[in-house]
Amino acid sequence: MAVDDRFRDVDWELVLYKLTLRARQLFAAAQAKGYGNALARTGVDAGDLARSVIAEALKNERVKYKPSKGASLSTFLSLVLERDFKDLLRKGSRLHRRLDTLGSSARREDDGPRERGIVYDLPDGGEGAKIVELRAAALQAVDGQRDLEDYVTAAFDFAAVTRADQASCLAVPPSEVTNRRKKFLRLLSPTSTNGPRNSGGEV
Repeated sequence: MAVDDRFRDVDWELVLYKLTLRARQLFAAAQAKGYGNALARTGVDAGDLARSVIAEALKNERVKYKPSKGASLSTFLSLVLERDFKDLLRKGSRLHRRLDTLGSSARREDDGPRERGIVYDLPDGGEGAKIVELRAAALQAVDGQRDLEDYVTAAFDFAAVTRADQASCLAVPPSEVTNRRKKFLRLLSPTSTNGPRNSGGEV
């Protein structure tokens, strides 16, 4: 089967929409878990990741879609995207360790302490805009559930990354934070029915 035949009649706009939505969910979940800085260091956002997966599928080298295997194109590419996201997260973590090693004796321009999970000095159109986008995706996923809205606010607005920080910020026991985090992450899973819905059929 020729490469072109595999992608005949594919609605690439819908595929990109689905992949971008899934990428935003993954980025939002990672931000809530305290990996915002690791992702920011890679310079890749949710849209970049989704487009790169499609580009790799069209190259037919690293990512080879075979319709005969039974999975829809969107399902297959979502799995590729999740794998690439994990690689991206590992890359960001490696960069974090490398920067810590190189800059352990460097002077900081400001006297304030650095906290895990906070991205500092964000320009309006750069990383700050990405964080705002991820926060919006997270709030859309929780769909008005007040306890989860509070959790998202603590994680994104107050940079309460650790369970202890979140519990202190929300004035709840740590076990309640664990319950809210699990509930929030379930909403961001690909099988969740509470997330944004698409129109149209499966691609």
